[in-house]
Amino acid sequence: MKYEKMTLANAFALASVILWILCTLFVAILPDFSLSITKWWMHGMDISVMGSWNLDITNILFGGVALAASAWITGYVLGWSIEIVSKK
Repeated sequence: MKYEKMTLANAFALASVILWILCTLFVAILPDFSLSITKWWMHGMDISVMGSWNLDITNILFGGVALAASAWITGYVLGWSIEIVSKK
C-alpha cells in the first residue's frame, strides 16, 4: 500500500481533531476523573496546583487548531521520510 504525504498528513490531522473533540467532551462531562487520568499520565505529579480546567471556546478552538497543525506536519514529515527511506 502506498501512502502519499498529503494523504497521510490529512489523516493525521483528522484523527487528531476527532480525538481532541472526544477528549474535550470527556473533560467537560467528567472533570475530576479527567484530572485523575492526567495525574496518572504525569507519574503521579500533583497537578492540582496548576488550577482547574478552563474549557472556554477560545481554548478549545486554538488548542484544536494547534493540535491539527502539528499532527498534519508530523504526518507530512512521516510521509516524506517513508518516501526517502523506501527509495531503491
